[in-house]
Amino acid sequence: MLSLDDARDIALQFHIESPFEIEFFEGRGNINLDTLLISAGPEKRAYLLQRVNPDVFPLSERVMAGMIASIEAQKQALHQGLGAETGWQVPELVPTKTGRLFHEDRGVWRMMLYIEGTVSYKSLSELPDHRQTEAAFEVGRGLAIYHDLTDTIDAETVPTALPGYRNTQIYYDQLDAALKGCRTIEDVEHRLPHDPEVRAATERHFLCPLSEEERLYRLHDRELQPFIQTALVYRDLALSLGTHRDSGRIRTTAIHGDTKIENFLFEALTGRVMSLVDLDTIMPLTWLADWGDMVRSLVNVAGEKERDLSLVAVDEAVYAAVTEGFLSTASTATQEEIALMPRAVQVIALELGVRFLADYLRGDTYFQLGSQDPRDLNKVRAMVQIRLFEKLLEHEAKANTMLADFQSRVPMVEGL
Repeated sequence: MLSLDDARDIALQFHIESPFEIEFFEGRGNINLDTLLISAGPEKRAYLLQRVNPDVFPLSERVMAGMIASIEAQKQALHQGLGAETGWQVPELVPTKTGRLFHEDRGVWRMMLYIEGTVSYKSLSELPDHRQTEAAFEVGRGLAIYHDLTDTIDAETVPTALPGYRNTQIYYDQLDAALKGCRTIEDVEHRLPHDPEVRAATERHFLCPLSEEERLYRLHDRELQPFIQTALVYRDLALSLGTHRDSGRIRTTAIHGDTKIENFLFEALTGRVMSLVDLDTIMPLTWLADWGDMVRSLVNVAGEKERDLSLVAVDEAVYAAVTEGFLSTASTATQEEIALMPRAVQVIALELGVRFLADYLRGDTYFQLGSQDPRDLNKVRAMVQIRLFEKLLEHEAKANTMLADFQSRVPMVEGL
């Protein structure tokens, strides 16, 4: 982590008023740890100075390209009147003194205006019970607003900052390699992605570094067997969003890529959603992936590390609220995409379960464990997500009824 003196030198490269004060930002997340709060000029205007974590995002300039594309699309849409009544706030990058929107010094640095008067939450559990469905409704609205505003982005022009990310086929290929205990490139050559860039980014996660004794212990864990079988049986379902996208049934759009609740900002006084931040993983996919990941994380009442799997359940009230929030606002989603909303939640829960499962079986090379973490943490995470997937399958009929009921009351605007 950088010192405050070094951070001050970097802040001086950006176009802000002097004098300014600088301190580490308490709300910094787990990824971009070098995040600082700046108060500048006589009015003490607040800014966030942040380094894009090069360990997570080695292609940091691509991160900035996606972020800039998202910001510009949102600003242009609001300028044209789309969503003007929502009070939506777009993150604003501060230029450097040379006119660029980021500065390079031991990594890529950016400065953003701090959006005042907003709050964020790590999870719905931080809110009183009676406010959780209200917040879920607002999160649904927020995702709809964001995707309506960014719908004009030509997704194919957006560079992927994390090659291989959200590629379900790759995750299943890695699971297959882990089940077979592959240890050399020769063992996995036929499974590796053809694209050289994607291959370079994912190759090591096809290989198992565990001792053979430990590998077999994990592979033959009786508790894990039904979860391995569920992952394999539902492979086609997990791949179905990609199949629909390849066939043209659903569109390729520029997605946010990390739609957990903590990346939404809410107006402190009213609780209305105000912004979607953390624009590090903008990439071409389908907005249904954003929807699936958001709902998956919201409705899981047990959290992601619960060992008592009997507690894993779908919060039906939250599911209904986030669905109504989205559908009450969305204007660019097509009927074909809307029909797949329940399936998308299932897909992303299963996809994440497969990622945790493959990682545990090969030796925790991706979701690396901290010094205080139990050695079976990724096993627990895998079982939770796969059990959640099973619960979402049971909930599918109710989810479809929600869609039909809402659309009968408020006919949707047909998208592109």
